[in-house]
Formats: sequence, C-alpha cells, structure tokens
Amino acid sequence: MSEALAVVGDALFVVLAVIVIFVFGTIVLIIKCYRKVSQGEALIRNGAGGTKVSFTGKIIVPVIHRVEFMDISVKRIVIDRNGSQGLICKDNLRADIQVAFFIRVNPTVDDVRQVAQSLGCVRASDEKAMYDLFDAKFSEGLKTVGKRFDFVELYTNREKFKEEILGVIGRDLNGYVLEDAAIDFLE
Repeated sequence: MSEALAVVGDALFVVLAVIVIFVFGTIVLIIKCYRKVSQGEALIRNGAGGTKVSFTGKIIVPVIHRVEFMDISVKRIVIDRNGSQGLICKDNLRADIQVAFFIRVNPTVDDVRQVAQSLGCVRASDEKAMYDLFDAKFSEGLKTVGKRFDFVELYTNREKFKEEILGVIGRDLNGYVLEDAAIDFLE
C-alpha cells in the first residue's frame, strides 16, 4: 500500500510540475509577445484576425502577425505664399503670408486604420509626405478666404481670418484632424 501511495505521490508531483512549467511558460510567452505603445503612437497589427488598432498595446505572435507603429502626434505644416505666389486680397492687393497648420492623425480606430491603408504607417507621419498631401488644400483655403478680406482687414481681424480659414478647410481631413492654424507672417 505504501508503494501505491508513493507512486501516486510521484505522479501527482509530476503533474503539478508540468502544470507549473506550463503556466510559467505561458506567462513568459505572453510577456515576450506583448508590445506596448508609447504616448502619441498607435499600433497597427495585421494578420490573423484582420487589421487591429491599439493605443495601449497588443499581443503579437511573430509568425502570424505583422506590426507597425504610427506617430499620431501633432505635426506642423507651413504654407508660405509670397511674391508672385502671394495671397490676393479683396481689394486686389497682394499679401505675403506664412501660415502654420497643426494637424495629426485622429486618434480613433477607424481613422488610424484609414490613414494606414491609404498612406502607410511610415508616410502617415512623414512631414514631407503630409506637406505634399495637404499643400494644395491648405493653399486653396488661404486663397478662398483671402479674397473675402481687404489687405488692412487681414491685419486687424487676424483671429476672424484664421477661423474662416479653418472653417473653409474643415477639421476632418480623411483620417487627419486639423487642430489649429497660426499666422506666422503677414505683410
């Protein structure tokens, strides 16, 4: 009987050891596969289960998933119109102007996914690519609003001028959001 208890005790010890090793191995695997996301970034995971977006972190299985990070912090795009490219006012005077636009990827799952699919994660936060993408739209907004103001009004009503620019361009820009604009130079 004592031999039977010893065999059962040994078998129980082996089963408990296997369970402990399995649990410990699973915890180590989860820790190794978990990818955290820094502030101002989004993680885009492609692979099994489709495209998933996270702003905190996700478990990434190396063979099954492909992961990319997207910078979703605010970027500054400067539109400079001077000389022959200057802004034509309501009174047909030409104004030299430099406006800084502050844009970022809208931190929602749908917008991050839209930007990742249309531009890719690397280009989405590249300031040169963003300038190429938004230059025409921002310049057109400046021209449209500039024609509504006399040259002197541009100086005296800068805040109204800025608000109208933001209104014409719009805040939602295909996954990006226009945070603000600042008139850096006006002459």
